[in-house]
Amino acid sequence: MDSTTFYRDGDSEDELRPLAVRPQKAADMLGISISSLERLHKAGEIPRIKHRGKVFYRVATLDAWLAKHETFDHDGAA
Repeated sequence: MDSTTFYRDGDSEDELRPLAVRPQKAADMLGISISSLERLHKAGEIPRIKHRGKVFYRVATLDAWLAKHETFDHDGAA
């Protein structure tokens, strides 16, 4: 386990779920590129954490950003 990764207990005793992820994982979770993630950060939409020279994004923050941008499309678009 990487000592700079933050974890919380999952639903079972053996499961650990990350509290924060590195930029590539955060971008993958959102389905965007790292450069798009960086643009969102610079625009003040998605904050990040710097710890020991490494950058992390809180999973809860990514979930909240997704929920904020969630819509019902009524025009049939995917």
